[in-house]
Amino acid sequence: MRKKGLISALLERSPLPPPPSPMKIPTFVFAALSLTASVPAFAAPGIPAAAITQKNVKIEKIQPAVVGTPQFTITSTTAKRSPELKWLEIEVEFAVEGVDMVDELTFKFDALLNGKLCPGEVTHINIPKGKDRYTIMYVSPRNLERITDGKPLNPSMITNAWVTILRQGQVLAVSSMKEKGKPVPNMPLTPGMLSPKADTPFAPLWTDRYEAVKPGTR
Repeated sequence: MRKKGLISALLERSPLPPPPSPMKIPTFVFAALSLTASVPAFAAPGIPAAAITQKNVKIEKIQPAVVGTPQFTITSTTAKRSPELKWLEIEVEFAVEGVDMVDELTFKFDALLNGKLCPGEVTHINIPKGKDRYTIMYVSPRNLERITDGKPLNPSMITNAWVTILRQGQVLAVSSMKEKGKPVPNMPLTPGMLSPKADTPFAPLWTDRYEAVKPGTR
């Protein structure tokens, strides 16, 4: 009995602490959560690029020319001389209108040379708006010999050249060097005769004149 009375006296002097109150969350946390819930996400989808149509691309000129192999001066090696041979170049001037940039354009060449229809293709990327845009194709001296059957190239052998501009398979422009509107003849092809600039000795020249070539497509 004495022990029980002692415990009661201690409880009366030191009452038990009150139960803990619920955790309080600062007011600013509620405000932040409320704002997050009410504001839409900022990660909106990108604006689609403008459609490219026939109105945006125009072929201005197709100009062939016979040029010699470029000569370079080099040092620290033995000079090796060879006869200066002739190349045929086919340069195309075109324009991009109504859009700031075209992601890529494929240029399909068909050159009718000495009765042989020679195809070629090159794709350019990131072509900005404006005139005086250029692309080019070459026929090497050895290929010219095959085309002309070993005879010197003369202007009458360059019968015509057609250029078709495509984007993702869609035809945007077609033109020819002569006889505008005349279609490419339906005849057997002589492939492998045309080479893009990057596959010729002209590769390091005039890089500011010609549009960038899509890697792996030249």
